[in-house]
Amino acid sequence: MQNPNKTEEEKPEEELFVWFMDLWAKIEKNSTTVLAGIAGVVVAILIVVFINNYRSQQNEAAQAALGDVYIALFEGRVDDAITKSQELATEYAGETAGQEALMALANLQFEQKRISEARGNFQKFVDQYGSDPLLKYGAWSGLAACLEADGQYSEAAQKFKAYADAHPDSPFAPVALKEAGRCFQLAQDQKQAQTTYEIVLDKYKDTSVSRIVRNELLMMGVDVEG
Repeated sequence: MQNPNKTEEEKPEEELFVWFMDLWAKIEKNSTTVLAGIAGVVVAILIVVFINNYRSQQNEAAQAALGDVYIALFEGRVDDAITKSQELATEYAGETAGQEALMALANLQFEQKRISEARGNFQKFVDQYGSDPLLKYGAWSGLAACLEADGQYSEAAQKFKAYADAHPDSPFAPVALKEAGRCFQLAQDQKQAQTTYEIVLDKYKDTSVSRIVRNELLMMGVDVEG
């Protein structure tokens, strides 16, 4: 029975809960399709951002439309999700909804191997947005991933390193350096890989990434203290 004393502030929260439970049911029902067709980690990030932004987003129509994007995605209707994301990214350009839609669009294009389009939209995100640290790193790493997908390993490494250089205090900086080292190895540039890994041990030795990097250096035959 509905609580007659429910405040206006409580109603959006209840609506979010109902929406999320409906979405989660679709995830469980279509989990095989979802995980086979898209990057689960990317989708998880987008969902987290969506949930976090729900209360601050004033445009209910935009939120409902974004919900449709994610539902289409989890139902395996990737083409529909791409179309809806593209429409939203244009309609709400400069707004929170447009930011999320553009990131969703770029990631979906990447997963569909539409690398050139994905790269353009990741770059557009970097140029136009950047307030959310999680999505900011997602866009930079997306650009690097596009370069890597095209076999441009040195360029991908430099893109990852550029993020760490530009955002040294970001929690994603050591992750970016680790990925830069990996790409330098793919480019057969062991010297640059070693130098990059050693930056992690020097500047970010207390992070969990340092353990991974130390193991990489040991496998390269580099004597690592500690």
